[in-house]
Amino acid sequence: MLTTTATPVRKTAWLIFISLSLCYLALAPGSTNGRGYVPEDLQSGLGMLTSFNAWVKGRPVPPIMWTRHGPVPILLDLPFIKLGKFFISPDFVLSLQPLLLTAALMALVYLWLRKLCTPAMSLLLTVIGAFGTMLWPYAYIGLETKQSFFVLLAGYLGLARGKLRTWPQLLLFSTICALAISVKSTGIVLFPPIAYLVYIQFRYDGRSHWKRALTVILIITGLWALGAVGWSYFWRPLGGGPNALQAWTTNSLFQFFANAIGIFGSPMKGLFIFAPVLLFGIYAVPRALRTHRETAIFGLLVTACIVAFLSILIVTADEVWGPRFMHVAIAPLLIIIGSANPRFDWRKHVPMAVLGALGVAISFLGAFYYYGVRGGAADNTRQNTMEWLDGDSVWNEIRFDARLFSIWLKGGSEPVPWTPEHIWVWTAPPDVPPWKTVNLRDYAAPQSFLLYFWKTPLEGSNLLIFRICWVSLVLGPLLLAWVTWRTIKGAPAATLTPSLTLTKEEIRG
Repeated sequence: MLTTTATPVRKTAWLIFISLSLCYLALAPGSTNGRGYVPEDLQSGLGMLTSFNAWVKGRPVPPIMWTRHGPVPILLDLPFIKLGKFFISPDFVLSLQPLLLTAALMALVYLWLRKLCTPAMSLLLTVIGAFGTMLWPYAYIGLETKQSFFVLLAGYLGLARGKLRTWPQLLLFSTICALAISVKSTGIVLFPPIAYLVYIQFRYDGRSHWKRALTVILIITGLWALGAVGWSYFWRPLGGGPNALQAWTTNSLFQFFANAIGIFGSPMKGLFIFAPVLLFGIYAVPRALRTHRETAIFGLLVTACIVAFLSILIVTADEVWGPRFMHVAIAPLLIIIGSANPRFDWRKHVPMAVLGALGVAISFLGAFYYYGVRGGAADNTRQNTMEWLDGDSVWNEIRFDARLFSIWLKGGSEPVPWTPEHIWVWTAPPDVPPWKTVNLRDYAAPQSFLLYFWKTPLEGSNLLIFRICWVSLVLGPLLLAWVTWRTIKGAPAATLTPSLTLTKEEIRG
C-alpha cells in the first residue's frame, strides 16, 4: 500500500472528477431520449413528484408508473429531475447523471489506486479507464452507471478503507452495499462479492460485534426487498421477470461454456475488444492474488458472477454498445491491474499504454454516435435480429461507426449507399430477395449536442446547453492536462508497502 498525505490525494481526486465531468459534458447529447429504459425512469420520476405534490396538497393522488428496476433507482433520479424543473429541463439535467457518476467512478478508482500505486500509474490507469474503455460511451447511454458506481464504492469502503469502526461508517457501508444489488432487478447476482465484503469486515470479530454484523445484514436485506417489491409491480402484468428472462435462456451446457469465452473474446461483443486494457489483467491477476488477495478476490467475484449470469443466455449482449452488462466489472479489473503494477516501467508497460490508446479510438466511436443508428440501419434492411446484431461481422458496431465517422469528416450532402451483403454457401436460393441498400448519410450525424447544432442558430435553453458544452470543451481538457502535469512534476513522495491485505490487528483494532 502507498502511504501519502490524504489531503493532496483527495484534492487530486476532486480535480479528476471535475475535469472528467467537463470532458464528458463537451460531447454529451443533452438528452435521455431513446437511451434504453432511461426515458421510462424519467417519466416514472415525474409521476412520483406529481403524486407527492398531490398528496401534500390533499388532492387525489394519481397512480405511479412503475419501472422494471423498481423505486430504488428512481429515488436516486429524483434530485436531478426536480432540479431540471428549475434549470433548462428534467430531460437535460437527468442526462447529466450518468456522466457525473462515470466521472465519480473514475475518481474513486484513482483514490483506490493511490493506496496501491504511484501517482503516475494511478492517473494513467484512471485516464485509460475514463476514455479507453466502454465507460466513456455509457456516460451518454446512461445504463449500468449506477450499479457500477455503487459496487466499486462498496468495495472501496469494505477493503481500501480498512476496518469500519464507527456506527456511521457501518450504516454508510450497509446502505452502499444494498444499493449495489438494488439499483437493478438483476443486481442480486452480485450478492457473492457484497457478502464477501461483509465477511472481510467481520471475519475476526463477528461474535463480539454480532449486533453490528446483524445490522449490516438487515439493512442490505431490507433495502433489496424494497426494490424487489417495486419491480414486481412492473413485471407482474408481463408474467414476471423470470418468465420474461426464460425466453432468452439456453438449455445447452456447451453454449454456457462458449458464452463464457465469448464474453471476453468475441470479435463482435468481447470485453477485450471494447476495453482492450483489460487484456493486461491476464498478466495481473496471478500477481494481484499474491500481493493484494482481498482486492483481487473482490474484483474476480464481481466479474465471475456477471459472466456466470450472462452465460446462461442465448446471446450475452444486446443491441447497445459493446458487452453492456460487463460494465460493472471494468473498474474492479482496473484496480486489479493497478495492484499488480504499482510503478510504471516503460519497458514493461508499453503494451498497456498501446492497449489504452487503442481503447480510446474504439470508445470514441461509441461516444460520438448514438448506439441506435446501427439498429435503425439494420431495421431498414430487415436484418435486425438479435443474433445478427450480436454476432454478424457485417454489423460490427465499431466498423459501422467508423464508416459513419469517415463520412462525417469528409462532409458533403450526397448519398452514401451501403449494402450489408452476406456470402451465400454456395449459391443464393432462387427465391431470396436481394440485399437492401441504405444511405449511410442519414446516420452520420454525431449525437453530441455541440457538434450537431454547431452551425444552427439557437435560442433559449438550447443556446444555453450549447454554451455549456462549448465551455466544457475548453475547460475540461485544460484542467485534465493541468492535473496530469501536476501529478508528473509535483507528486508527493510515497512509500510502497507490500500489501493492502488487512492484518488481524487492523481488523480487531
